Amino acid sequence: MPRLFLAGNIRLQLVLATLCAVPPTAHAWIITGLGTNNPARVFMMVGNGAAALWQNNTTVNTVSVTVPAAQVGSGTAQAMTSNSTQSTSPYDGFSVCTPPTQVYVGAAYQRRLTSQPANASLQVTAPANLVNANGDTIPITEISWTVSALGNDPNPTAIPAGTFAAGTQLLTSVAQGTLRENCHTFSFANTALRPEGTYTAQVTYTLSAP
Repeated sequence: MPRLFLAGNIRLQLVLATLCAVPPTAHAWIITGLGTNNPARVFMMVGNGAAALWQNNTTVNTVSVTVPAAQVGSGTAQAMTSNSTQSTSPYDGFSVCTPPTQVYVGAAYQRRLTSQPANASLQVTAPANLVNANGDTIPITEISWTVSALGNDPNPTAIPAGTFAAGTQLLTSVAQGTLRENCHTFSFANTALRPEGTYTAQVTYTLSAP
């Protein structure tokens, strides 16, 4: 017998975790000229982060949306908001994003020797679904993001827009001596009726060089 999906509100919570992987030898802008460093190093920030470039921070942020029962499955995309308050770049303190609708994302890479990799890889890894307490699921592909930045940003595709997919996706390559940064605005496609509940998932952003 088919299930009826005529329930109450649904709430989505997507946790944004980060992981920087250091090379083994060691404004939506594309900022070059960071030079080299001893040892080689990578830096990444999604949402709230360090006060300055290259500093460590373990903050994990969440983006979420509550869809009223009358709108569930309407096909009208629902804007998500974040608990991040990060509005400025850790590079120079320039205002880049307007939280809570925009989430700051930045990635930088320095190598020590020219024999080391010319680029680091910025990736995101996601599960197949968001899941609620009853085991009901919503495909992760229902969540996507657009990109933008303040200050007449000359390169809004520094980190491109996209849609989450199960597994690991390459977002962009970060050249040696370069910082890429912009703001992501997340949305829920809301294409089908769902049982009520709070659906959660965690995605992990990784910046690494072989």
